[in-house]
Amino acid sequence: MATASSKIEQPDDIAETKRVGKKSLYEQSVSTLTTTLLIMLTLFALCQEISREPDTRMTAMTALYVLVASYVYCDYWLWMLHCFLDRVENLQSRISQVKGFAESFQHHHDKPTTLLQENHLGEIDSLVAGVAATGVLLSLWTSPATKLIMVGVCLWGSLGSLNHFYGHAVTSGYEIPAFYKYGQAWGLLPTAKHHKIHHTAPFDVNFNFLNGFYRFYEAVYSGTGSSYAALFAMFYSLNPIVIQIWGLGLGFLA
Repeated sequence: MATASSKIEQPDDIAETKRVGKKSLYEQSVSTLTTTLLIMLTLFALCQEISREPDTRMTAMTALYVLVASYVYCDYWLWMLHCFLDRVENLQSRISQVKGFAESFQHHHDKPTTLLQENHLGEIDSLVAGVAATGVLLSLWTSPATKLIMVGVCLWGSLGSLNHFYGHAVTSGYEIPAFYKYGQAWGLLPTAKHHKIHHTAPFDVNFNFLNGFYRFYEAVYSGTGSSYAALFAMFYSLNPIVIQIWGLGLGFLA
């Protein structure tokens, strides 16, 4: 998996950094384990596809299906994850990882710029690794398309995380890589201005990390009285690790 980096401070940059009163943005990266698992899952899919009979191989429509399905699901998952972890109830979670994520998400509301000096992408490393590892473990029973959808979910999720990082960088007056700058300018990625609305109390809108169906999700969420029980059920039963097991058991990811 590719590593996205901001400009790293070099000796020649130190004087300029002091002059403008800013630190260089923290380099964003994922672990070797996560990268290895994603590469393994991709290679398993390609090897399985090559071994198939020509008339059963993926087509251009299959590729489109993989892209759309992975994007739509990841958009939903990221929205739901963000919404769930912003709930104060999770500060009392008995699951230490959930509690830690909730503390991190909610602390971010108080001091949003601190993530610019952190490996923000690395914060989701364990989750991405878990999704990829589950895909690898189930690979004997799943199709190439299923494997690639899971890889896509991880990559879309990483894109959303990086865009969140660079959105805050824009708000703080930093220059950001052209991919994210123009992705936001052309409406392909959530803009810094859009996300800044989320950082206005009571922090109850714009939970999205991708430009998808967040308006629908938030309308339903509001219409159900901002139900924590519904978020709780979805978080534990429809996350990208568990959903692979559900899908295999029900036969629609084979």
